[in-house]
Amino acid sequence: MAKLQLDMDLECDFELYGIATHVGGHRLAWELNRLFHWELVYDRQLESLCKKTGVLVSTHIVYRYKEVEEDIDIRLVLNRVPEGCLTLGQGPNSLDYLLKVRSGIVDLKSVIQTIRTSKLVTLATLLDPNKSGVLEAMFELE
Repeated sequence: MAKLQLDMDLECDFELYGIATHVGGHRLAWELNRLFHWELVYDRQLESLCKKTGVLVSTHIVYRYKEVEEDIDIRLVLNRVPEGCLTLGQGPNSLDYLLKVRSGIVDLKSVIQTIRTSKLVTLATLLDPNKSGVLEAMFELE
């Protein structure tokens, strides 16, 4: 029996950034709060399951800031844990955190430039959510 594979990109209403740093999540959240005047706080743990077996592979801490009036929703997700990464591919696997930004007023260059001013961050880059391997996980955060 022939298999049909759908090749489509889901429409994302958010930007996804990758961040490499040597500090813990609470310290990075504090730094982003300082830089952007956000109020990121611990939200929950995101569970990553094996697609074939459904067995829990890893858990990832999520920090969140939401401003309803300005339609801003920010999520800082711990990507790299000892059990594995949310992202796929060699490049994204080296990123410690993923920053999901949903806002109508985001200037992509200014977000990256502002993050790069921090002495705690060694790398900040814009990721393609469709190619990062975390699209399902990012939609799960909704």
